[in-house]
Amino acid sequence: MIAILSDLHANLEATEAVFRTCEALGVKSYWCLGDVIGYGPDPVAVARYAKERFESSLMGNHEEALVTGRHRFNPHAAQAIDWTRRMLRAGGGGLMEWFAERKAFALKGNVLMVHGSIYDPVHDYVDEPENPIEANQMIETLNRDFSGFDLCFAGHNHTPFLATTVGVMIPHDGHRSFRLPKGHKAYICVGSVGQPRDRDVRASFATLDGEQLTFHRVPYDLRATQAKIRTHGLNEFLAERLAEGI
Repeated sequence: MIAILSDLHANLEATEAVFRTCEALGVKSYWCLGDVIGYGPDPVAVARYAKERFESSLMGNHEEALVTGRHRFNPHAAQAIDWTRRMLRAGGGGLMEWFAERKAFALKGNVLMVHGSIYDPVHDYVDEPENPIEANQMIETLNRDFSGFDLCFAGHNHTPFLATTVGVMIPHDGHRSFRLPKGHKAYICVGSVGQPRDRDVRASFATLDGEQLTFHRVPYDLRATQAKIRTHGLNEFLAERLAEGI
C-alpha cells in the first residue's frame, strides 16, 4: 500500500496524525506531491519527516519560493516563507539543499505525480469541474493528454476529488474508496495534510493499494498548531483558517 500526501505546510500535528494512521493501515511507501513547508509553524520538524520517510517528494510552489526567493504570494504567505527560510537555515542538516534538489514531477509506471497539473507541474491548479462545460473539458484532457500514463496524482488545490472520464467524484464519509481498473484515466487530487480547504478541518490524504484508491480524513490537534503559529508571530489568518477548513 502506498500513501500519497501533499501540502503538509509545516503542520507537525497533522503530519504526525497522518503517519500514525498510515502505520496502522500498513502503508509501505510514502509519496509526497510537494509543499512540505510554507504557512505553518514547524518547518524543520516536518522537513525532517519528509527527508527521512518519503520515497518521492516533489517541488511545490512553496519549495520553489523557498529556494529561489521568487514568488507571487500574498503578504501572509510571503512572511511565512521568509520566516521558514530562516528556520531551515538555522536548523541545518542539509534541509535547504534537500529542498533545492526536488523535481517538478515523477513518473512511476502508469502513475504521474505533480504538485500542480500535467500542464504546469508546479504552479497550475486542477480545478474541480463545477458545470457540464468544465466537466467535458476535463474529460477531453483525460482522453487527449494522458499519454504514457493513466493516473495523475495532484496536490496544490487542497481539495480532494477524483476526476475520471465517467465524471467527478467527491469523497465523503459515506464513500471514500474507488476502484481504478487498469487502463482507466483519472486525475486524483489528494487534498492537503496541513491546510485543508474544503471546509473539512481534518487532514486529507489518499492511499493506493493495487486498483483500490481510498481517500482518508484524520483529525488532529489543530489548536496546538494555531497556538504555535501565534507564538512565532505568523499572521493570525494562518491560524484562523485551520479551524474553518478554508
